[in-house]
Amino acid sequence: MKGENEAMEIFELVKQGKMLPSKLDELVPLMFIGNAAVSFYKQKLKLMEKLGMAQDQLDATRADAQDAAEMTLDATAKVGELASKEPQERPQRGSTRKSISSNPPKHERLGLPKKDMKQAQVIAKHPKIVEKIKAQARENNDVASKGAVLSEIKYEKEKARRIEAEGKKTESRAIVSIEQIQYIQALERCIRILPQKPPKRWDPEPLKEATAYAKIITKRLEVFIDG
Repeated sequence: MKGENEAMEIFELVKQGKMLPSKLDELVPLMFIGNAAVSFYKQKLKLMEKLGMAQDQLDATRADAQDAAEMTLDATAKVGELASKEPQERPQRGSTRKSISSNPPKHERLGLPKKDMKQAQVIAKHPKIVEKIKAQARENNDVASKGAVLSEIKYEKEKARRIEAEGKKTESRAIVSIEQIQYIQALERCIRILPQKPPKRWDPEPLKEATAYAKIITKRLEVFIDG
């Protein structure tokens, strides 16, 4: 509990200052501190509920837990934002494998697992969802979490994908409808232009040509005749 107590004290200092650090090297430790503070407050809440503490004391501790959770989410998003802006280090021509390994990826340099860095970058791209999860947690007397934010991001992406797929289906149906209308209009034009009865007398060559055209038309209309 000693480490968590220290984490809570550092969190309180950041909370009072109402400003997140602006450097990655300072933000990443704050993420760990925030997680430790949230864990501390959650344990404290469970103990207080078990002991039957007064509601106002529970509410105050829960508010501290919510503050810690929100600060941690903000720090995580800031880490993702700044990390995404960092230029990618590329090996120089003639660099040896040893010299390349001396410039580790940013998640390693900052002491973050690769998965956590990717999640931070994803969260940074969805500030509205972060605020939504914060508000929902407050409304439900709950504590916001990174997991809830990532789940909501995944849900929104899937919903957008389904809407896009449905839009494409609608567009496809609209195109089919237009094609049907255009075909019917073409048939109407043919009927208007083509005389009701052919000439009674034909020379051999024109008759041969007319017969060939008639066969083409009949072939194209077989789908209606068969139907």
